[in-house]
Amino acid sequence: MAATSKAQCAKCEKNSGILTCDGCLEKLCRRCFNGHRQDLSKELDNVVYEHDMLKQQLEMPNENDSHRLLKQVDKWKNDSIDKINHLAGQCRTDLVKLLDKNKDWLTDRFLKITNRARKGRDDDDYDERDLSKWMNELKELKDELIEPSNFRVEENKQQSSWIQKIRVHEDLRDQAKDGYSKLQFSSLSPAKPPPAGTQLKTSSVSEAYPTKLSNEENKVLEKLRSNDTTILDVASNNISDAGAKAIAEALKTNQTLTELNIENNNISDAGAKAIAEALKTNQTLTHLGIVNNNISDAGAKVIAEALKTNQTLIVLGIQNNNISDAEAKAIAEAVKKRKVCMVYY
Repeated sequence: MAATSKAQCAKCEKNSGILTCDGCLEKLCRRCFNGHRQDLSKELDNVVYEHDMLKQQLEMPNENDSHRLLKQVDKWKNDSIDKINHLAGQCRTDLVKLLDKNKDWLTDRFLKITNRARKGRDDDDYDERDLSKWMNELKELKDELIEPSNFRVEENKQQSSWIQKIRVHEDLRDQAKDGYSKLQFSSLSPAKPPPAGTQLKTSSVSEAYPTKLSNEENKVLEKLRSNDTTILDVASNNISDAGAKAIAEALKTNQTLTELNIENNNISDAGAKAIAEALKTNQTLTHLGIVNNNISDAGAKVIAEALKTNQTLIVLGIQNNNISDAEAKAIAEAVKKRKVCMVYY
């Protein structure tokens, strides 16, 4: 009867493979098996090291400037500032040349008026018509010196965006991945159920403004409701009046937000009125920017009224809306006795 051949060790290929590794399923001799376990122990040390390094990174605050994406934002800011400084320098140089040229022309006309007036005085040859003419000519020269009629500074609104806007975009992770759902995490301890017969109260925001909101607007509301945000910049997010109303409702109870920037959106008088109501009760907001929206005199009027009772707001940006000079003055009067900076163009 032939002897049964034994499997060789997969590592040394000399001794018989008497032990099998459950991980790699290789048959090894006892000596190689012990060495294999030592190698696995070293790999475990590497896993622990990577774990500890990642733990340190996760515990570091995000406000520092070390993250690649933060550096990307800073680079965009610096590049944009360089473009603005370069163009502003060119425009200043061109403008100084035109102002000097205009002043030379005005000086020539001024000397001619001077000679005519001096000759009239020396010859005692002038009357009311001459005095009126010389005075009008001097006034024209003065106006021309302050506001030249043959050149001006203007924005090229026909040109496409010269400085490209950037924004932070979040791609939500797959709901099924790792057992997490989008932006929802289960509580570590189970919530205590309400007593039997208790009527649950709906959120004041959805109750007051049941209009369907966009994803961006809902994200803003979540940040306000969390009461852990001090600065919120949601410029150029296509926020509507419905979104502004919901934001205003959340502001009534928010106790942390100090700066809110909602410029370059689609907010009109209805949204402005809701924000004005929130300003009457909010006690934390110090900076509010609602620049470049669709707010008219009606919205400006209620904001002016709210500022008479609000005692925390110190900076208000409301330029580039459809507000008349009269309502702008009304806002200025409302904040006259307070340290509020109202910017209006």
